[in-house]
Amino acid sequence: MKAVILAGGEGKRLRPYTISVAKPMVPILNKPILEYSINLLRSYGIKDILITTCYKSDTIKEYFGNGRRFHVNITYLEERKPLGTAGGIFLAKHLLEEPFLVLSGDAFTNIPIDQVINFHHSKKAAMTLVSKEVPDPREYGVCYTDQSRRLIDFVEKPSAWEGNEVNTGVYMVEPFLLKKYSRKGALDFSQDLIPSLLKNDDAVYVFKTNAYWRDIGNPEEYKKAREDLMRGQFTPEKAPSFSRKIDTAVLDPFITRVQVACPKVKKPFVLAKLLESVSVPAMEEEELMIEHRDGGWTKIVSDPDRGFIIYSKADRRNLARELARYYGKKIKTWQKV
Repeated sequence: MKAVILAGGEGKRLRPYTISVAKPMVPILNKPILEYSINLLRSYGIKDILITTCYKSDTIKEYFGNGRRFHVNITYLEERKPLGTAGGIFLAKHLLEEPFLVLSGDAFTNIPIDQVINFHHSKKAAMTLVSKEVPDPREYGVCYTDQSRRLIDFVEKPSAWEGNEVNTGVYMVEPFLLKKYSRKGALDFSQDLIPSLLKNDDAVYVFKTNAYWRDIGNPEEYKKAREDLMRGQFTPEKAPSFSRKIDTAVLDPFITRVQVACPKVKKPFVLAKLLESVSVPAMEEEELMIEHRDGGWTKIVSDPDRGFIIYSKADRRNLARELARYYGKKIKTWQKV
């Protein structure tokens, strides 16, 4: 099976993070959002990946190349001008002759892809849309289904609404739709294709997930995603039961959070000692990431009002605690110098 990742958006709402890189290249714990998506696909055995690109496409291509380093095969669908969420896919219909998955490049998620595929085939759907309940659906498309989970109505970015089940931008698509609705130029799933499918009574079904999903559309959501990962609320690269290799450190991470008070006058010295101790050239946004030789990591965040916040992850709870406490003691010691 092939998958398409939509990575051509400019990400104006996510500025200043997207001034120099494509939106899906914005990092979370030193790893681009797009890398989490590629790892998710690979963990479910999907290795043939098409990526639509436009804005700052060079930042994506230079990092991922042909995908070999990430154990996948990447084909780039370059758009000279933005073609919406579906326009680039229609141009590549000759490469998509079997049912394929579509994933938004700015989605931070561990959606169970195997369950989506099984649902799609069981319903004999022309297209399956993955939904998720959110507190405020005003920035999304709201889905309405019948008892069989068939989509009967869809309202994009409503000013008033009933229900809060929204479109996540993850789809399973049958290739015949690319011929039936063939069109050149800009085309959007939510504004163009889904309404057309409903109008023509094509079989569109909705798979509702309880998995983690966050749309990294603005700085607020971006910061929440980083916090979710550090607090263990999001488990990346979740492998299905048929996966040959299961990394227990990934599936069952233990994250310890430690807060250490520090006077503002002492912070510059403590930051300098931290940089010196781990031999790194710089500290971005006053956040320092330390990867451990035996697996796991420690992230130290300089908080303006609360000193330092330390997050440590390891495959054993005791080890995570030891790592966090170790750096906490270091910070307390350096304050006394």
